[in-house]
Amino acid sequence: MNDPYSLRGVKALVTGGRRNIGRSIALALAQAGCDLGINDIERDEDAEETLRQVCVLGADGEFFPADVSATGQVEDMVRSFVARFGRVDILVNNAYAAGRRQFADIEEQEWDHALDVSPKGAFLCARTAARHMLAQGGGGNIVNIASTHAERAWRGATCYSVAKAGLQRLTGSIAVDLGEHGIRCNTLLPGYMDLRHPFGAPPPAPGSIRESLRAMVPLRRLATPEDIGRAVVFLCSPAAACITGASLPIDGGLLASAAEVGS
Repeated sequence: MNDPYSLRGVKALVTGGRRNIGRSIALALAQAGCDLGINDIERDEDAEETLRQVCVLGADGEFFPADVSATGQVEDMVRSFVARFGRVDILVNNAYAAGRRQFADIEEQEWDHALDVSPKGAFLCARTAARHMLAQGGGGNIVNIASTHAERAWRGATCYSVAKAGLQRLTGSIAVDLGEHGIRCNTLLPGYMDLRHPFGAPPPAPGSIRESLRAMVPLRRLATPEDIGRAVVFLCSPAAACITGASLPIDGGLLASAAEVGS
């Protein structure tokens, strides 16, 4: 029986892929057998390190700089990716705009920037990739990296929350419209993240922010970038062949908890 989790020979493009969660997604896909296109706004030391690690895993990798909120740059990026790898099988929309500000203090440009990167950027990337997937004869996977903020309101996170909620709705629309062509689209909802400490690291120090956040999570551990990467591999693998339009929390049970979260 073939490995239902193998993605050998599959061509994947990851936006916002040069570090942190994006890097872990790229490395997980490379380990599963994918060749990788890494996108971000600029090619810096982080991007070079991600490409180096992709190659160490035996995958073919290339960097594609682009502003995902700009239609022309997105189209050039995907066209270059297809020219380099021959086809596009997976798109992971991980690019996002960070920011934290109380509602009454939000400036219009902050609002516009957040929604330009996501969901607009995700829409542009997904639309462009989907057109290539259809031209290839159909089939493919789109994974949108949203957040538990799409489901609950956190203080000071209006722009981010609205952007992620829009991304979640975009997922359903893509899944419904493209399902008949074998193109699947799903969303991941990461919860509180620990970007510095991998799973299995020593417990957080008493009184630390990590400890207080972990105490809110039923599993009593924060999600790591590696958790997100493995979930992306699952959703893009044959093992998830009948899953589309779904939102999968990677939050240790945070959304399931009745406890008040955020501050």
